[in-house]
Amino acid sequence: MKKLCIFLILLISVFCRHPVVYEISTRPWLYELSKLYGKNITKLRQIPLEEFDELANNGVDIVWMMGVWSLGDYGLEFDKKQIKEYSNHLPDITEEDIIGSPFAITKYECNPEIGTDEDLIWLRRELNIRGMKLMLDFVPNHSAADHEQTETNPNMYFKEHDEVFHDETRYNEKGFAYGSDRSLKPWKDVIQYNYWEPKTVEVMKNNLKKVLTLADAVRCDRAYLILNDVFRVSWEHELIILNYTKPEKEFWTYAINEAKKINPNALFLGESYDEDYYQKLIDVGFDYIYNRALLANLISGATEVKAYLKTKDSSFMKTSCNFVENHDELRIAFMAGGNLEKAKAMGTIAATVGGMIFMNNGQLGGKTKKLDVHLRRATYEGDTAHMKNHYNKLNRVLLETAFRGNNFYYVDNITGEKKDDFIAYIREDENNHFLIVVNYSNEKGCANVPIYNIKGFKYALIFDALNNIEYVKNHDDVKEGMRICLDAWESHIYQYNY
Repeated sequence: MKKLCIFLILLISVFCRHPVVYEISTRPWLYELSKLYGKNITKLRQIPLEEFDELANNGVDIVWMMGVWSLGDYGLEFDKKQIKEYSNHLPDITEEDIIGSPFAITKYECNPEIGTDEDLIWLRRELNIRGMKLMLDFVPNHSAADHEQTETNPNMYFKEHDEVFHDETRYNEKGFAYGSDRSLKPWKDVIQYNYWEPKTVEVMKNNLKKVLTLADAVRCDRAYLILNDVFRVSWEHELIILNYTKPEKEFWTYAINEAKKINPNALFLGESYDEDYYQKLIDVGFDYIYNRALLANLISGATEVKAYLKTKDSSFMKTSCNFVENHDELRIAFMAGGNLEKAKAMGTIAATVGGMIFMNNGQLGGKTKKLDVHLRRATYEGDTAHMKNHYNKLNRVLLETAFRGNNFYYVDNITGEKKDDFIAYIREDENNHFLIVVNYSNEKGCANVPIYNIKGFKYALIFDALNNIEYVKNHDDVKEGMRICLDAWESHIYQYNY
C-alpha cells in the first residue's frame, strides 16, 4: 500500500507540473529534415528517431505537431494565386514552396502527404516512450471552402439567404461566408461555421473527440471566437435574420466534457489574444490560454514588463501559456532588432515566469526569418551557436521543480542606479528556491536586489545556475539587497536555500 501511495504521488506530480511545449510545423519540418539528412523524408514514419531523443533531452514535455490534417485543393490553388504576397517572407519562392494553409481542413484525418492515422498513432507512441506527449490542432471556427459538408450539411455554415447577406467582401462565389474574427480581414481560403446550429455543435464535438483518440493534448485555434457572446457580436445580423437564439451552453463546456470521457487526462490549450476572454475560456474547461500580453510588454521595454508582472500572481500564471514565438508571430530575434542578447532576455523571462512554457522550432537557434504557414520553407539560415548554448543551459534549469509549479513572487523594491531596468522575481517550491534577475536594457549596470526569504546566519550560499558558479555572500547584505552587476540584456538565475 505504501509503495502504491508513493507511485500515485509521483504520477500526480508528473501530470500536475507545468509542461514545456515545443511547436513544430510538420510539413516544413519534414522538408527541413530532408535537407539535413540528405534524403527524402516526407512521411511521419521516416523521421529519424534521434530527433525525438534530442527533443526529450532538451526537456520538452509536449510536442505540438502543427498541421497534420487533410486539406483540400481549393486552399492550395487559392494560395498559389497569392505567390507575390508570400514572396515578402521568401524572396526566392517557387510554386512548389506553396503547400496550403494547415487551417483549411477538410477532414480530421492525417494528411495523406505525410501518412495515415496509424502513423500518428506511431508518432504518439514514440513520443510517449520518451516521456513526451503529442499535441495536435483543432480548428473550430472554420473549415476548408471545399469541405464535403458544403454539400451534405450546408446549414452548418453561414450562407447567403435570398441575397440578404450579399457582400462579396464577406461571402465567396458559392455564397458561403468567409471565416472571420471580424477584427481582421476575412480568411478567404476557409468558410465560417455557424455555432448556433445544433448540427455544427455535434459534428465539431465529434471532431474534437477524434483528435483526442490520436493525441494527448489539443491546441484550439482562435478558441475565443465561438464563445456565445463573442459569436453573437461577430455574426449578429445573420443570427437575427436566420432566427437563431443563443444556446444554453457554451460549445466548449459541452465538447470538452465529452472529449474527456474518452481521454480524461487530455490537456487543452486555447488560442486567444485578448485578456477579456481569458477567464471565460478557463471557466469553460481550458487548462492554458495564450498570453500574448506578456510578449507585447517584452517588446515595449522594462517599464512595461515590470508594470505587467507586478499585477500578476501565481493564480494567473498557473493557466498562462507564455511565449515569445509561435507560427503567427515574427521571429523573436527579428523583433529584437537582430540583437540576440535581447532575444535571450525575452526568451528567458517568458520561460521562467510560470505556467506553460512554450517554444517554437527555430527559436532555440536564434533564427530571424519567419516561416509562413502556407509555405514549406523559410529563407535558409543556420543556427547561432551562442543562442543554442544559452537555451541548452536554460532548459536544464527549467527541469527544476520550482519552475513547474505555481509560485511566482515579483520582487518590487530593487534599489541602485539600474533599479528601473532590472526585472526580478522568485520561483520556488518547498525544496527549491530561485531568484531570476534580468538587466532589461542596452546598457550594463548594477542594482541591489533583495532576497527576502534567504536562510543563513552570517553567510549564505548562492549558486548561479546559468553560469555554474557558487558564491558565498554576507547573509544580511543579501537579504537587504544583493549587489548584482549585469551586462546589457544579461540574465542570471540564482539558486539559494539549497
